[in-house]
Amino acid sequence: MKQSIIKRTLLGATAMLALALFSAPAHADAVDFSCGGSNCTGTVAQVGSNYSTAGIGGLVQSVFGGPDYNVGAFTLVFNTSTDAASLTGNAGAGNDTLLGTIVSATPVTVSGQTLLALNVNWTSLPTDFQSFLNSGSGNSVGSVIYLNPTGAATSVDFTVTPTPEPATLVMLGSGLLGLCGLFGRKAFNPLS
Repeated sequence: MKQSIIKRTLLGATAMLALALFSAPAHADAVDFSCGGSNCTGTVAQVGSNYSTAGIGGLVQSVFGGPDYNVGAFTLVFNTSTDAASLTGNAGAGNDTLLGTIVSATPVTVSGQTLLALNVNWTSLPTDFQSFLNSGSGNSVGSVIYLNPTGAATSVDFTVTPTPEPATLVMLGSGLLGLCGLFGRKAFNPLS
């Protein structure tokens, strides 16, 4: 009886592992936004330890087949004092807006320029982005490089990746635990 319960538990755990592996995975591609040199328009303001911009335009996607790829430019707006960030597409991009919360902002100043590394949780994605990433939210570590002291943006790069769903991680973990239990039991009791 006890062996039957153990076998059913292991079978259930293995099934959960299979579900996690064969469920709809997040899209392999991330959505990358970038601009460089003359493509960037806008400035970054610094007041104490807070950084903000009313808008840095000229960001385009470099992921072939991604939502709004090669359709229009996006504008980045952020404010580290409120932890708010957004990426909004121009009229050609269907006016898509990604909204997020800044988790951290780390500035590094070298040779008259500042690189501001922003870690953002994108909590609201447009429908086409959700479909492409197979997720309702995303994460990114991005960078904004600007000239000191004018604040003129010279480069921006943000890559939005899907946020893993907790249910998928639970199923995967349960399945792995079940398999570990199965193999561990076989190692300690080779006759079963």
